[in-house]
Amino acid sequence: MDEGTPRLRNAIVIAIDRLGAGFLGPYGNTWLETPAINQLASESVLFEHAIADSNDLPLLYRSYWSGVHAMCQTDSPECSLARLIERGGLQATLLTDDESLLRHPLAEDFGEQISVAQLAPKTLATSIEETRFAHLTLAAIEWLADAKEPGLLWLHAQGMNGPWDAPAELAERFRDDEDPEAYADLVPPQFELEQDFDPDDVLSVMHAYASQVSVIDACLGSLLDAIAQHELADDTLVIVTSPRGYPLGEHLRIGAGPRDLFGESLNVPLLIRQPDRQSACMRLDLLAQPSDLYATLASWLGVSAGADSSTGHDLLELTTNESAWRRQAAFAIKNEEKAVRTPAWLLHVDDSETRSLFAKPDDRWEANEVADRCGDVPEQLAKLLDEYSERVNREKLVELAPLSRELVEGTD
Repeated sequence: MDEGTPRLRNAIVIAIDRLGAGFLGPYGNTWLETPAINQLASESVLFEHAIADSNDLPLLYRSYWSGVHAMCQTDSPECSLARLIERGGLQATLLTDDESLLRHPLAEDFGEQISVAQLAPKTLATSIEETRFAHLTLAAIEWLADAKEPGLLWLHAQGMNGPWDAPAELAERFRDDEDPEAYADLVPPQFELEQDFDPDDVLSVMHAYASQVSVIDACLGSLLDAIAQHELADDTLVIVTSPRGYPLGEHLRIGAGPRDLFGESLNVPLLIRQPDRQSACMRLDLLAQPSDLYATLASWLGVSAGADSSTGHDLLELTTNESAWRRQAAFAIKNEEKAVRTPAWLLHVDDSETRSLFAKPDDRWEANEVADRCGDVPEQLAKLLDEYSERVNREKLVELAPLSRELVEGTD
């Protein structure tokens, strides 16, 4: 490359559906080893409070790929990220084992779409190499071996939303003698718990979930090694995240269901590794949302002209200047259910308009409802939700008025 020729940048996004932040070492888990993710975190900037804007996958991906918040009711975003990249002369590739994502309206803008079609397993795998996630990882490694042109690889894995096929021996590592047998069905569990539920019912599922995380971590390590050895490694931004988490007993729910907009589903992992390992081991407690990936990738790949988003910001700006911008509140929606998260609170509003309030960041998984002890905070947050929902549907750039001290710092 000539000395005066700018280097073309490359980006790889690894999105693993239903991978909960609470099961990863960098987010505080101490009983499940995740060495590959731990190593990645040591080389990356980690976002403590990445908040999904919906638990509906199509809406989430509209946010990722167009910068339009899930609360916006538009059916036709101005320009998708993949289209911007292709227009910029770069390659945009979508590789996934989720057929439904390939039918997303914005998926067709990727110049290359790769389906890693797999037959549904009939039994648990006997080794990590036989798992569904391992096959997807291998397909990504093979793609990398042939990839010579810079651009974007977006890898989406069904993850915990697909078959739970981790080898049984992995779950056994977490069991004590008196513990129940681990959940061993291939279908992801989804059921309500009674108020007086048996804790063993949750523990059984947690051990199976942990074995799935172990598979993901092992395979992710192999994929990250392949990325490090690629000829474009010195120009490659790596992002690892999850669109949404997986309820495991919180709020009397296992798996996805109604009343889903709580921390176990909304607070997702987000790690960004720059090629020069700038900002390694950096942790940011600012609020991030899916549309920020749209703005970040557009800026990184140099295709941001015309890519202004109503809600997204370049996350990499924060690695050099933590005051470059600050999101005051993060919002989420699923059908008639809504939630708003500020630095001090999460307000959940269900489909019957019942409000539940939780103090942040201490009450990470919303165990203690405090609406009746916090004055007019619930009312302030409800008005903020209504204001944002109205403005995001009529304004290109939504700039909220500064929040009150109570919404930012909490109450005494």
